[in-house]
Amino acid sequence: MKSPRLPSLSVRASLLLAVLAAVLVPALLWLLASALPRSLPAPAAPWRAAVLLLVVVQGVAGALLVLGLLSRRLEEPLARLTEQALGLAGLRPVATLAPAELAPELAPLVQGMDEVRQRVGQLQGELQAGRARLRKAAMYDTLTGLPNRTLLQELFGHEAASARRQGRSLALLRIGLDRLDTVSDTLGHSVGEELLTGMAHRLAATLRDADFLCRGGDDDFLVLLAGPVGWDRVASAAERLLRCVEQPLQLPRSGQLLGASASIGIAMYPSDGADFESLARAASLALQRSRTLGRGLYSFYQPALDQALRERIDAERELALALERDEFTLVYQPMLDARSGRVVGCEALLRWQHPRRGLLAPADFIDTARQCRLMADIDAWVLEAACAELARWLGQGLAPGRLALNLSVQQARNPALSEALRDALERHALVPAMLELELTEDAFLDDPDGVPRALARWRALGLGLTVDDFGVGYSSLSQLKRLRPQRLKIDCSLVRGLPHDAEDRALAQAMFAMAAALGIEVLAEGVETPAQQQWLLAQGCALQQGHLHGTPLPAEAFAAWLASRTRDHVPA
Repeated sequence: MKSPRLPSLSVRASLLLAVLAAVLVPALLWLLASALPRSLPAPAAPWRAAVLLLVVVQGVAGALLVLGLLSRRLEEPLARLTEQALGLAGLRPVATLAPAELAPELAPLVQGMDEVRQRVGQLQGELQAGRARLRKAAMYDTLTGLPNRTLLQELFGHEAASARRQGRSLALLRIGLDRLDTVSDTLGHSVGEELLTGMAHRLAATLRDADFLCRGGDDDFLVLLAGPVGWDRVASAAERLLRCVEQPLQLPRSGQLLGASASIGIAMYPSDGADFESLARAASLALQRSRTLGRGLYSFYQPALDQALRERIDAERELALALERDEFTLVYQPMLDARSGRVVGCEALLRWQHPRRGLLAPADFIDTARQCRLMADIDAWVLEAACAELARWLGQGLAPGRLALNLSVQQARNPALSEALRDALERHALVPAMLELELTEDAFLDDPDGVPRALARWRALGLGLTVDDFGVGYSSLSQLKRLRPQRLKIDCSLVRGLPHDAEDRALAQAMFAMAAALGIEVLAEGVETPAQQQWLLAQGCALQQGHLHGTPLPAEAFAAWLASRTRDHVPA
C-alpha cells in the first residue's frame, strides 16, 4: 500500500526553510560560540574550533540545499515546459504536465501552455481541412465535379509506369463538343454550362470503371483508357462515346431538350507520345483533324499532322509580320454595264506580296488568317486602304463607280464595324453610297440572326449590300426576301459553263427569276468569252465582271485604265 503523498510546499516556503537552515542555524551556533568566555581552559579550545567548523559546514550545506530546492522546484519544471513549447513549435505531439508535479506558482504558466497546445491542435485540424479543400479545388473541376487535367496528368504517370513494365499501351481520347459556344450564345451561358455538365455525367456513365474521365478545357473532355488497349477496342470505345453524345439530353433546370454532337481525337501511348504533354498534344491535333473532316467523327493521330501544324504556325507568324511590314496590297477589277460599256464600279481584291512565294491570292492565306484571328485586322487594313484610294481617284476627276469590299464573317458579326465604316467615310470625305459591302451567302447560314442585324446597321449608314458567290450555297427565295440585298453576284463556277451547259443555263435562269421577283440587281462574275457575254445580255443580265471586261489591276494601273476609258470613250 502506497504511503500518502505529502502536499508540496510552494517555492516561497521552501526557500524560507532553506534560508532558516542555511543562515539562521549557523548564525545561532556562531553566536553561541562567540558568547563563550575567551578565558576558557585549554581543554575547551578544541570545542570552540569544532563549533566554528560546524558553522562553516552548516553554511555550505544550507547553500547546497537552496540550490537543490531551486533545481527541483524551478529548473526541472521549466526545462519540461521548454521541451513542451519546442514540441508545439515543431507541430509534434506533446504530453501535458500534471499540476501536482509542479510548484503552485507555475500552474498559470502550465494552464496557458495547455491552452496553446489545444489551440495549435485545432489550427492543425483546420489547416489540414483547408489543404484538403485546396487539393480538391486544384484537382477537380468545380462545374462538372470531374477530375481536371492536373489530376489526370498525375494518374497518367502511374499508369504509364505500369504500362512500361507490362509492355502494354494506353489511349488518350480528347472529346470536343461541337458548337457549345453557339448554344451558350443563343440560349444563355447557364444553358451551355448545364449541357456541359449533363454530357460529363453521361460520358462517365458510358465508360468502364477502369477508364478515367476528366474535363480538359472549356468544351472538351479527356479520357484515359487503361488495360490491354488495342486500336480496335479504342475505336469501339470512341464510337460508343460519339453515339452517347448524340442522344438528346433533357436539361432539368432550363427545361431544354437539346441534341449535340462531338468530335474525338485519339493518341496512343507510347507510339504517339512518351509523356503526358506530348500525348495530349497529339490527341488535340487528331481532334482538329476530326473537326476538319466533319462533325461526329473520330480520328487517330498521324505524324503528318505535326508537319501541317508547323506549317500553319509558320504561316500565322508570317501573316502577323505581313501586317507589320505592309506586305498586303489591293488590286481592282472593274464591273461594267455590258450594253453601254460604262464602268459602274470596281471590286477591291486583296493580295499578299509574300517575300519568298510571290503574289498570293486570298485562297492561299485567308483560312489561316481566320484560324489565327487576324481577319479583323486585315479587314480594317482593307477598309482604310480602299477608302484612301477611292478618295484619291475622285480627287483626280476619275469616275470608278461604287467600290465593293469583301468582308469576312467575323467582321460582319462585329458591332464595331459600323463605327469603323462611319469613321473611314468621314476621314476620307466619301459619300456612303460610294461603298458596297460584299458577303458570301454562307455567312448568313453561319449566323442567321447576327448578320441581318448587321445589315440593318449598314443600311442605316446608306451603304450598299451585295451577296457574293450566289448559287454555290443554299440559295433560297425566302433567304433573299429576308436579306433584301441591292445586288446578287452569280458565282463564276456557274458562268463558266455558259452558254453550252444546260444545267448551268437552268440554274442561272432560276436565279435571274428569283432576283427579278424581289427587284434585286444581278451581276455575273467570271465572264471571259463573248458568247457568255451575249447569252447573259439575252437573259437581261447587263452587269458583268470578268477578264473579258478587265483584269484585276494595281491602284495606279487601274487609275490609268479608268482615265483612258474616259478620254477615249471606248466601250468594252
